[in-house]
Amino acid sequence: MSNRRGSFKGVYSLLLTPFREDRSIDWEAYERYLDWQLAQGPDGLFAVCGSSEMKWLTLEERLELSARAVKGAGDTPVVATANLGADLSGHSEELRRMADTGLAGVVLVPPPGLGENQERLGDYFAGVLDSSACPTLIYEWPMVSPYLIDASIYGMLVAQHGLAGIKDTTCTIEGITAKIERTGAATVFQANAPFMLDSILRGADGIMAIITTAAADLTIDFWRAALEQRRAGADRGPHRAEPSDLAASPSAARLHEQLVLLDCALGRGGSYPASAKYLATLRGPQMGLTCRAPAVAVPEVRRAIEVWHTQAARSGVLRPR
Repeated sequence: MSNRRGSFKGVYSLLLTPFREDRSIDWEAYERYLDWQLAQGPDGLFAVCGSSEMKWLTLEERLELSARAVKGAGDTPVVATANLGADLSGHSEELRRMADTGLAGVVLVPPPGLGENQERLGDYFAGVLDSSACPTLIYEWPMVSPYLIDASIYGMLVAQHGLAGIKDTTCTIEGITAKIERTGAATVFQANAPFMLDSILRGADGIMAIITTAAADLTIDFWRAALEQRRAGADRGPHRAEPSDLAASPSAARLHEQLVLLDCALGRGGSYPASAKYLATLRGPQMGLTCRAPAVAVPEVRRAIEVWHTQAARSGVLRPR
């Protein structure tokens, strides 16, 4: 088994990629946004991810985003996706180049079509893990098909090949729980807002979700409240969290409600990540709303974001600017 597991827990903020109107990367806006994200105090950053529009970035752009995030982050760990090339035989080299930017960990996504045979997908991941000199995680990225990984394959990769963790996008409490039960020393990061509190109470040890792109502060406060509720439950003895448990910690439940509402607003009408860029500009770092992904923050979406932002600020769940 690999000894390069590393330790990844807590809230990892997903990073957006600001573009100019000509769709070139706006590096000055990226630096401002990066500083703002770090000021929220996340446990780590996910620099090259779905939210950064990695599908529409070149390898050189992905390398530059990683390098700049690592340089700006200081002691805050940064992870980034490292196997997006169409040629599977080139993935080890892509992984090496991404790791050389100074990342704390590299992230693998399922190559298109490979997940139709879960054993074959497991063999692919095992081979890349065994050749990696850098701690490695997996991301069930919805932009490929199929993208889900069987809990049994996940458990095998953790136990036999040193997988450090997974960004789970199962979106069912049964699927999430199945991975948590097999996670061992690795970390299950939760991406699904509606089941986020339930999954943390069941043992998920991290969050990587679109809400962190423009509301990391709220997500971090929720994370701390949810952990407090989980610890209180552990003090009462082993149990499984049920919906009735939500009333045990009004703080965690209240913050969770805000996150679910934000998640709905951000995803409205296929507007993400333009919607997240708009919320970021309302909260501080200015950036254009241009995306390379087919996403536009239409007036209806912008109004929904404004309504959420106003009520969240009024209710006191957002930290002051």
